[in-house]
Amino acid sequence: MEKRKSPSQIEIEIRRRVEAKYDERNALFTHLISYVGVNILLWAIWLTSPGFPWPMFVSFFWGIGMAGHLTDYYQKHGGGARKREERIQEEVRRQLERFEDGERLRSVYDEDELEDADVYDLDDVELRHVRLSDDGELEDFERLDRERLREEGRS
Repeated sequence: MEKRKSPSQIEIEIRRRVEAKYDERNALFTHLISYVGVNILLWAIWLTSPGFPWPMFVSFFWGIGMAGHLTDYYQKHGGGARKREERIQEEVRRQLERFEDGERLRSVYDEDELEDADVYDLDDVELRHVRLSDDGELEDFERLDRERLREEGRS
C-alpha cells in the first residue's frame, strides 16, 4: 500500500515537473537559435565565394535533428501530450469497464477461494460463456453444443 504524500511532497513533485518542462523548452530554444545562427553564418561564408552549395548538407542534416527535437517537445508538452492524455483516459475508462464486468463474474465465486486458488484449480470452474472454435474464433458456448449435437444426429 502506498503511503500518502504530504502537501509539501506533492508541491515538490509538481515543481520538478514544471521545472523539467521549462528546462526542455529552454534547451529547444537554445538548439533552435544555434541552428539558425550557424546556418546564417555558413550561408554567409558560402556567399563570399559561391560555388558548390556545401552549407546545404549542414542545414539538411542538422535540420533533421532539429525537427526531431521539435517533435519530441510537441509530444511531451504540446498538443501531442494532450492527445496522448485523452487516449490514455479513454483506454483507462474502457479497462475499468472490462474490470467491472469481470468483477461481476468474480462475485459468482467465493472471493477467498479465488485469491488463494492455484491456477490449475480454476480449470474446474463451470461458468463459461464462450469457447474457442476449431477455426480459432470465440463462439457462444451453447451454440457450439447445439451444432455438435446436430452433427451427431441427436437433435
